[in-house]
Amino acid sequence: MKQYSLTIQGLVQGVGFRPFVYREALAHGIRGWVKNTPQGVIIKAQGEHSEAFVNALRTHLPPNARIDSMEISLLEGEVYTDFTIRESVVGEGGVTIPLDRALCPACEAEMDDPHNRRYAYPFINCTDCGPRYTILHTPPYDRVRTSMNTFGMCLACASEYTDPTSRCYHAQPISCPQCGPQLRFLNHQGNVLSGDPIDHAITMLKEGKIIALKGLGGFHLMCDATNDETVGELRRRKHRKAKPLAVMFGSLEQLETYVSINEVERNHITGSIKPIVIVDAKAGTSLSPQIAPHIQRLGVFLPYTPLHRLLCEQIDFPLVATSANISDEPIIVSSDALLHSLSHVVEGILDHNRPIVNALDDAVIQIAEDRVVMLRLGRGFAPHTFPLARSITQSILALGAHQKSAIALGDHTTMVLSGHIGDLGSIEADGYFDQTIETVLRWYQCTPCLLVHDLHPLYSSTRYAHHQPSDHYGVQHHYAHILACMAEYGLDETVLGFAFDGTGYAADGTLWGGEVMIATLHGYERIGHLKPFALLGGENAIKEPRRIALSLLFESYTLDEVIRLKSPTVEAFLPHEIRTLHHMWFKNINAPRSSSMGRLFDAVASLGGFIQTLEYEGQGGMMLEAFVKDSITEPFAFEVNDGIINLSPMVLEIIALEGDKTQIASRFIATVVAMIAHFVHRYPHLPIVIGGGVFQNHALMRRLYRRFGEGAFYAQQQTPINDGSIALGQLYYAIHN
Repeated sequence: MKQYSLTIQGLVQGVGFRPFVYREALAHGIRGWVKNTPQGVIIKAQGEHSEAFVNALRTHLPPNARIDSMEISLLEGEVYTDFTIRESVVGEGGVTIPLDRALCPACEAEMDDPHNRRYAYPFINCTDCGPRYTILHTPPYDRVRTSMNTFGMCLACASEYTDPTSRCYHAQPISCPQCGPQLRFLNHQGNVLSGDPIDHAITMLKEGKIIALKGLGGFHLMCDATNDETVGELRRRKHRKAKPLAVMFGSLEQLETYVSINEVERNHITGSIKPIVIVDAKAGTSLSPQIAPHIQRLGVFLPYTPLHRLLCEQIDFPLVATSANISDEPIIVSSDALLHSLSHVVEGILDHNRPIVNALDDAVIQIAEDRVVMLRLGRGFAPHTFPLARSITQSILALGAHQKSAIALGDHTTMVLSGHIGDLGSIEADGYFDQTIETVLRWYQCTPCLLVHDLHPLYSSTRYAHHQPSDHYGVQHHYAHILACMAEYGLDETVLGFAFDGTGYAADGTLWGGEVMIATLHGYERIGHLKPFALLGGENAIKEPRRIALSLLFESYTLDEVIRLKSPTVEAFLPHEIRTLHHMWFKNINAPRSSSMGRLFDAVASLGGFIQTLEYEGQGGMMLEAFVKDSITEPFAFEVNDGIINLSPMVLEIIALEGDKTQIASRFIATVVAMIAHFVHRYPHLPIVIGGGVFQNHALMRRLYRRFGEGAFYAQQQTPINDGSIALGQLYYAIHN
């Protein structure tokens, strides 16, 4: 009788995989055992139908599971009398971290049943849903290594946990009202209010107040999304003047009265993760215009925990649900920290006593031509693990960039990219960066032999590397963008890469951002870039795109001509300010040059009269996007000499349009596509790889997929297309070099 030994790697822990194996073993008359180990799931199987059992493991996977590799060997040994689930083994290895899942339909049905013991229970979960990564202290994923370890199971829960026929069989966070976490409601001073906590939250929301609610990976700040005064007050208290706010809707039907969605967007909105999805907003709805000022797209999601659902089903209006944090810092995970930092923002806190071990923001995606564009790697997607084609003998830690920070680890046969940390540079963000590193290294029980970082000497991540005893190596920022996309697809050939973002540090100390490269795993050749333009006033130019636009005008007109121009950019300055800035431009005083495509987007937003001063990164591009019409496809004129893209002809044509926003926005997006097409025409046999924050632009991505999507065109879908995956690119380089 054949006996098989199987080692299975992939997303096979925390997704009901062992119970699934158990059920398949019983169905096929298999004897042996299954257990979690750091190397993956190990199975010993013997029986007449062993081959059919192995095939069933491949074809009948649980919905949230993923098999990356399955090693099978025949062996002789112990004879088994039954099939069991053995206790997990702790140790060194490359285990895939289990991911959090939204409330599943079966649990929804239970909590809606007045006769069920978990009726209206805010912490219901099963093997298909509930917290995973956010409650995990250390793998493998078992209850004793989660923040549920202090909640002893009652007899009823223990019975379900040990019953192979139960949906809650080996569901590690299993609990009920008798033995599980408890809710409480605090006022802004931290005092616990008596009475039903959910009723307190509902009352405050209906009164137009702002509350905090503890989700899976941190707290949400929530308020009535239709109350203009309340939304404005939230912005004032949080010092968030214009950056769009996400909105949670109680049901899909309610959501579709406010936004237009296609089938792919609907599937993600209602799926097993329920991320924030950026979609087209309908005009004339009751939503406050302060939700997303001057933006026609809206971040929407549905309740993904039973607690969110209990709250939303008793309220007939949509809710702002934004991360509880100081802007660009990590999300807050405890009521004590929230009271310390944001007590001036909220009137109340809907809290519970199940600790959040690992902070994690909601994931943010959008859909372009039916493909995912990942904007923020968060809940349900992070940490993201990749199998390596070949194992590595020493661990490598990549530290990422500065904004949208994330780290990546290469260990044994696995690459893992962390979730979104935030923008570094503050005590809180840098502290969470350090904590994330400590957590990942502890989970994989490794000490990296090499640290990989950005070239920018002032980044917190770079300084971290320089202060560690391990060897360290810098990888150029835009090359790392291309490598990140190559890593996601496992590419190892020569590619034509386009890295378009804000600004990144080049090896010669200049500021890049609109780069075209011939790239391999071992290096790159810069074959094209935007002609550098001046950032008048340095950092001030990033916040005031009118300064960048003015420098482009100085390239094409004399000073007197600029002052007389009929242009929104010119009108944003007084004449003496223009003369002062021209002197800075002419003498190269505090006017660093940059080839940044992101800064070009900002400059065009100024020239077209969209915006002159930014409140947040990418605002100019988002405002342009709102005016793009698909029917307008003619690009502006530009010149390419020795790979240098000269935009002076485009600037002249924009001025001639006299502020026609639709023409300017549509033709500019067409121009960016035409720039890419110019180089694609020169290198037609190379696969196209793109990366960088500029490609977050929905209108641009739609046109790129239409133009190049049927060929060898690679854009990240599982990992962030922005700086959130710089660490992945750094790691991919180090592994191969």
